[in-house]
Amino acid sequence: MSAAPSPNAQARRISAGVVVIGNEVLSAKVSDANGPHILQRFSELGLRVGELAVLADDRDRIATVVADFAARFDLVVTTGGVGPTHDDCTWHAVAQAFGVAMARNNDLANKVTAYLGAPLTAEQERLALLPEGAEIVPVAGRWPLFRMRNVYVLPGVPALVARNIAQIEQLVRAAGARRHELATAYFKIEEWHAVAHIDRVVADHADVEIGSYPVLDAHDYKLRLTFEHEDRRRVHAAVEATIRAIGAGQWVRTEWRAT
Repeated sequence: MSAAPSPNAQARRISAGVVVIGNEVLSAKVSDANGPHILQRFSELGLRVGELAVLADDRDRIATVVADFAARFDLVVTTGGVGPTHDDCTWHAVAQAFGVAMARNNDLANKVTAYLGAPLTAEQERLALLPEGAEIVPVAGRWPLFRMRNVYVLPGVPALVARNIAQIEQLVRAAGARRHELATAYFKIEEWHAVAHIDRVVADHADVEIGSYPVLDAHDYKLRLTFEHEDRRRVHAAVEATIRAIGAGQWVRTEWRAT
């Protein structure tokens, strides 16, 4: 992917992978806010997130996962491990994933110098190192968005991640991401009593993504079913088939969301 998902990616839902990086997340020194935020925003945008990985500050492992995700998904986002300290190895791992060297990016060096208002020290120069071929994506705000092919590399600070994700969303929308329909149907019946009915609907509507979730703490329903597809008519047909199969008397309501 260059500046936007390719035309072939637009013929279906855009797929995404998310990589959260940091020893502090795995050791519970920091509660990860970035992964849930990205998943929520991408879901609202209609992207299909295929996998989320939470990794330690291990350059080889990060490189392996980034290379795998970049090959399997249209869009990849990493968070964390960006900076001048010993544990900030994400950019080096991304360079390793794509088999390129790290090099000083003069545009980035100039931006850092302007931000700091003074010549860069040797330690600050580390902030200007990017993999060869990495791009600085022009966006609103004083700090840019970085991309290496189809991989967006974000810092770990939640406020900066939220800002960058908003910018990525704008790029995806500008590329013409397909509209995505989601329906959620609620039923009084418990899940195990509805399994055979759900199986038939899934078999008859194989193109619709259907999820089944038992609920233990709601006052008016015990089962929540979700239906996803680009075509609202296909979603509607699957929902109606499910209500008929389980029984209208067990149905509570259906909620719709389009992204």
